Amino acid sequence: MKNRKKLVITLIGVIVLGIGLFVYQTFIKKQLHFKENLTVEINGKFNPNSYISEVEHGSVKDVACQSKNLNIKKLGKYEVTYTYKNREYTTTIQVVDTTKPVFKGLDDLTVSLNTTLDLKAGVEVSDNSLEEIKYKIDDKKIDTSKEGTYEVTYSAKDSSGNKTIAKRKIEVIKKIGSEQQSNEKVVYLTFDDGPSENTKKIMDILAKYDAKATFFVTGRNQDYNYLIKDAYNAGHTIALHTYSHEYSTVYASVDAYFDDLNKVGQMVKKEIGFVPHYIRFPGGSSNTVSRRYCQGIMSTLTKEVVEKGYQYYDWTCINGDGEGIKTIKGLKKKAIEEVNGQEDIMFLMHDSANQGNTVKALPAILDYLIKKGYQFEVVDQYSPTFHHTVQN
Repeated sequence: MKNRKKLVITLIGVIVLGIGLFVYQTFIKKQLHFKENLTVEINGKFNPNSYISEVEHGSVKDVACQSKNLNIKKLGKYEVTYTYKNREYTTTIQVVDTTKPVFKGLDDLTVSLNTTLDLKAGVEVSDNSLEEIKYKIDDKKIDTSKEGTYEVTYSAKDSSGNKTIAKRKIEVIKKIGSEQQSNEKVVYLTFDDGPSENTKKIMDILAKYDAKATFFVTGRNQDYNYLIKDAYNAGHTIALHTYSHEYSTVYASVDAYFDDLNKVGQMVKKEIGFVPHYIRFPGGSSNTVSRRYCQGIMSTLTKEVVEKGYQYYDWTCINGDGEGIKTIKGLKKKAIEEVNGQEDIMFLMHDSANQGNTVKALPAILDYLIKKGYQFEVVDQYSPTFHHTVQN
């Protein structure tokens, strides 16, 4: 009888202990654990699982989160509720702002002597708070009447006290290019619209003639961008044409043009380490297509590119590959007609992928120029610009 009584008592104890353990595990012991100092950046992305440090007997996939009280757009503390195994856990998430404002458009700037600087042009500052951020510019050390390299300081602070200080290099240089020609038999071979597979072929031909050229490059065929560096290392001049070569995009506005120019400039910088200052407008400075998109734009651009430290180059001779002449014979004939005894010549041809016959006609054109006593030169800061008359 006593043994039976002990057995009953033992069983009751075990049952009570089991019930106690169940209650403890289910209702008392925490099975969901959180990290310390739970914060999220204002207007940032809230990832509820990232705040959980441990899920006992399960995974974060088993956890649900109710965050409707959390206002990610406003600083403050908010309660967020998690549910795991039918039990709710409430924790506090603080929306904070610890991110500094970010500047855009602070690329190094090159300008000509005595240029009136607009240091706000193209500059933007943004902040994760989405508030309007004002910034200050310290340009006390700049003197555009003297050549040299100067530093400008930009500073911005948001309402949470996060402050950004950024530096920008300003280089003041003499005006590039000359309006005077040498009156000697000099030819500047220039190729637009590359690089492409034809660029390498042209370089090989030029090497045989010990001739150098100037390549006005685009961003349309970047699989061949390595040829930009190859051409530069071979002694050719790399210049800027356009990133997109879409007239409707390039000439949509003055800002659109400089956005395109900056893109192709940065593309070239990745290859040769700097942004060239020599450019050629799509269609040349005398193009009339730009007026379809922005009347009078060329009058503005021809002035502003020079003020910004660039120089643009037009041409005096063509081989006709940009005007529909496709045959080797036709290209050579057009080239000879165009030369016509001129002295200084800026010769326009194209090295895009569809100009295979330009490659084939090139040796004959070079032979003709050599026979007529011309010397080959590349565009540099002293070269004649051969500006056309603007017709916008």
